[in-house]
Amino acid sequence: MARDRELTPRAAELVIAACRGEAALNRVLDGVVAEDAPEAHPRRSLGAGIYLAGVRVRGFRGIGQEVDLPLVSGPGLTVVTGRNGSGKSSFAEAAEFALTGNNTRWTKSLNEVWRQGWRNLHSPEDASVAITLVRAGGEGATTIRRAWADGDDFTGGTWTEQTDGREPEPFDQARWRSALETYRPFLPYSELGKSLEGKPSELHDAVHSLLGLEAITDAQNRLAEHRKRLADVVARPHDRRAKVREELAASPDGRAQRAAELLGQDHPDLDALADLALGTDVGAGGMPLLLRVTELAPPSAADVARCLEELDAALAGVAAVATDGAQMCLRTSEVLRVALELHEAKGNKSCPVCGIGVLDQRWFTATTKRAETLAAAAAVLHDAGTRLDTATAAARSLCTPVPELFKEVDGLLHTEAVRAAWAVWAECSTYEDPVKLRTDLPERHAAVLAAVDALKTAAREQIDKRDLVWRPMALALFEWHSQAERALADQQVLADVTEAENWIRRTAARLRSERIAPFAKESQRIWQRLRQQSNIDLGTVHLESTGHDNRRVELDVSVDGKPNSALAVMSQGELHAMALALFLPRAVVDESPFRFVVIDDPVQAMDPAKVDGLAQVLADVGLTRQVVVFTHDDRLTEAVRRLRLPATVWEVCREEGSAVRVRRCDDPVDRYLSDARAMRTTEDLPEEARAELVASCCRAALETAGDMRFRQVRLARGQPHAEVEQVLEQALTTRQRLALAVFDDPAENRNLLSYLTNTLGAWAVGVLNACREGTVSSYDGDLLALIRDTERLTNWLREE
Repeated sequence: MARDRELTPRAAELVIAACRGEAALNRVLDGVVAEDAPEAHPRRSLGAGIYLAGVRVRGFRGIGQEVDLPLVSGPGLTVVTGRNGSGKSSFAEAAEFALTGNNTRWTKSLNEVWRQGWRNLHSPEDASVAITLVRAGGEGATTIRRAWADGDDFTGGTWTEQTDGREPEPFDQARWRSALETYRPFLPYSELGKSLEGKPSELHDAVHSLLGLEAITDAQNRLAEHRKRLADVVARPHDRRAKVREELAASPDGRAQRAAELLGQDHPDLDALADLALGTDVGAGGMPLLLRVTELAPPSAADVARCLEELDAALAGVAAVATDGAQMCLRTSEVLRVALELHEAKGNKSCPVCGIGVLDQRWFTATTKRAETLAAAAAVLHDAGTRLDTATAAARSLCTPVPELFKEVDGLLHTEAVRAAWAVWAECSTYEDPVKLRTDLPERHAAVLAAVDALKTAAREQIDKRDLVWRPMALALFEWHSQAERALADQQVLADVTEAENWIRRTAARLRSERIAPFAKESQRIWQRLRQQSNIDLGTVHLESTGHDNRRVELDVSVDGKPNSALAVMSQGELHAMALALFLPRAVVDESPFRFVVIDDPVQAMDPAKVDGLAQVLADVGLTRQVVVFTHDDRLTEAVRRLRLPATVWEVCREEGSAVRVRRCDDPVDRYLSDARAMRTTEDLPEEARAELVASCCRAALETAGDMRFRQVRLARGQPHAEVEQVLEQALTTRQRLALAVFDDPAENRNLLSYLTNTLGAWAVGVLNACREGTVSSYDGDLLALIRDTERLTNWLREE
């Protein structure tokens, strides 16, 4: 409990969401803030003390015309008997389908034959099944009805419930679902037959359903599924990491080598791996050099063309102004400028050039004016020269030195041609003569462009070859990176889900132990009654579950006091008895709203002793619950009568055209005599057939009365059931069976007739002979007298 209190808030939130359902759990896992569950609309309670008052069937399975099976709506045992094919199981299936909307037999073995054959062939149109329920001390009866029109599939039709005095309304499945899942009051043969012999998980689920823990189990399963999914997400990159790294390390590609190095670290840099996978990081090993080659950008043809255009204009400008006169003006302007500067500095002086003239004020004024004229002409020439110098320098600047990159890629690419072309191009940067520069520059630039383009083409080819090898590795790396990022994000979620699952598993185990204890105790008590001469003891019963695929019921079974496996030593009958011991306790759970249980064919494969035990158990349950048992085996009704157990017996008979008749049958001898009377008064029977049928019924009444007497005597003496039945099986004739009843010794068969004559009179021997002979040849005596005398003889046998 201390560990339970340590549940973290996040895990607690997951537990609550898992209990609310898959959608709520998904929202919490997606980071959506959990909201309080909306207040549910209150539903009408089922109430308590629900009994089954009757079953009505029409056009369903083996029943054609509508027929009712009336039941006493209160505690007690009701046995519904009938031969195979009589329609009795159709009542059981109809009751289960009407209330639950499904049938265990159909659910487990549904195939095309069942889909097409659920309607009765003799009533193919409208079909319906209905049950009537009453509550102890409550209001009137409630009828739940499933009806199908012609053409409806069995999953369709209408499903209604109607309480006395009210209009029918749609059946409220949600209102009944919880009680039916927890305390399902139907125990079909298919469920009993497969519970112990089927998959261990099926028995576990069947017993577990009694404990009312479906909600917490569903929550645990939801968390387990998410935990498995998250564990797979978290483990997947770890499991694939070594393989991806091995493939990368085997590649000479620099990117692969870098990625392998990163994957070898304890905590790989996922951002760096993403850069490699997406191409942002090209790694080492020559790939960066090849990419730099593809990005190499020598002066473009447009750049060179603009420089040449400017150079041509500058050369043209110089040619236009650079005449001999212009040169003389330039030189003269320079001499005059110096002379004027000398005059300004020294004043009037003799001309330092000719020595004759005087540089006076008058000279200064005239010369200044002339110098200005000559300077203007010289400036034009100077500007043209400056422009030419600028254009020449710009052109030379295009001719950069040979890039060092060519040396770096020399082992990857052939660079001789491009280096030679670029070197010749670079020489242009040293040209002083603009005319020569203008002549060589275009040709050498074209050669450089061609060589660079060829080199870039070769580099791209190398890159494409490397990418062809790298691309699948990059895809694998990117996939691993995506998984690793998801795993990193889900690690904490996995921890939270695991914590929540562990908590809910511990809680469920504790609740299972607490809730199964009373069931286990009741199962032990029932088994003690059912075992009847079996050497198998049942101890504790508990549920084991270590995962969704490993669920089983652990039965503490011992054989002759030694622990053993139940399935290894149990007969089929013992298996059915054990299954009943495990399932019957839910019929007596106080929390169940149902006070009835319907059991279909529980007697099959049981030996006579266990049939006696079953009859006693069912009658014991019937003291506080309504028990309705369907069986084709007369041994159960015989045991009920012989043991004088309180019970109501109904017989289901199927006649021509799927007409099913239900009649009260408290005593089999009386039933045969009643059949004989009915045959005698049936008008449309031929006389010979009438006589033979009446004689057969009388003979069956005598044999049944004798068998009942013999069983009563031998069993009261303590003889095992199996031995009693073995003796009866060896009595092949009516006289032999009556000899067992009268003398308790088959060897006394020869004295039977004389004993009957001396004790009862000749009429008794006449009855015996008439019943024997009338079944092989036509009896021509008084049928009414035969029936009357047969009744007298059977009464004597039962009273003897």
